[in-house]
Amino acid sequence: MLKFSANLSMLFRELPLLARFDAARRSGFAAVEIQLPYEHSTPTLRETLANAGMPLVLINAPMGPDPRAPGMACRREHAAQFRDAIERAADYAGALGVPCVNVLAGRAGAEEHTDCVRQLEEHLTLAAELLAPAGARPLLEVINPIDVPGYCVSSFELACEVLGRCDRRVGLQFDIYHAARLGLDPRRAFEATRPAIAHIQFADCPGRHEPGTGTVPFAEIFAAIESSAYAGWVGAEYHPLETTAAGLHWLPRAQ
Repeated sequence: MLKFSANLSMLFRELPLLARFDAARRSGFAAVEIQLPYEHSTPTLRETLANAGMPLVLINAPMGPDPRAPGMACRREHAAQFRDAIERAADYAGALGVPCVNVLAGRAGAEEHTDCVRQLEEHLTLAAELLAPAGARPLLEVINPIDVPGYCVSSFELACEVLGRCDRRVGLQFDIYHAARLGLDPRRAFEATRPAIAHIQFADCPGRHEPGTGTVPFAEIFAAIESSAYAGWVGAEYHPLETTAAGLHWLPRAQ
């Protein structure tokens, strides 16, 4: 049976963040993930997790000096800030028992793309070294260029090339939404990249809402994941069309 986690940065937003943990548990989720947990201290988050009785399975590394940018791992000029960001993520991962840290690549212009990819590989290897003592590993995510123009890693082919050239502890964060937004068959994209995948997220497409609001064949892709060797978490990372609770018809209640 698939293990579903709730991304609390996008779900249950009708509640304050610290109230979302228990809401996720009561709704049937077995774990949670948070994009950027840094507004709260690790003791506060640790206590909230303990009270909810759920693990925190994924966080994002801090985005960098420009909060509007989709990460900075490919940017050479932000090398010092990148190290600081990974060290902060490592502090949170170690204190909270988080196994995966999503390290967003950032934007790269066409004329600098080759150099940015090289810098990304160096930074991901550095992230693997810095996160290892905390028991965590960095992840690389493919993000479609329609939603985020200029994103450095906008194809699974490039992502797999990057992963093949950096530390083996770096994994792929596979997002069903981004695969569909790229015009791919999500099931085939999953099967093609399965050996590299360390975490899965999903939303329907178009719209990035809950399953059943778009065209993604979730029964098919969930069945493919369940029948594969993947044993990690499947994170619900979407914008609820209405309230979160109203859109949870897809979630099995008994996990």
